[in-house]
Amino acid sequence: MHYNKFEKDKRQAIITLVDDEYLQCSFFENDKIVGRIDYPDKSRHFVVDAAENWCEGIMTEETVKNYTKQLDLFSK
Repeated sequence: MHYNKFEKDKRQAIITLVDDEYLQCSFFENDKIVGRIDYPDKSRHFVVDAAENWCEGIMTEETVKNYTKQLDLFSK
């Protein structure tokens, strides 16, 4: 379920609600996925801040990849 979408320049962040249980944010750059972070114990405000920080360039690609649990996102 699509929840919120944030965009700036070549970066996008899409927040979704997973199984009506927790929020997840997918991070993209140049229309390619960088990573997806689950936020099971965080507030909506926290996840929105993460999405905005990604789009503003504050959150790095390294940070997103470090917190991504689904590593097959990176296989080519």
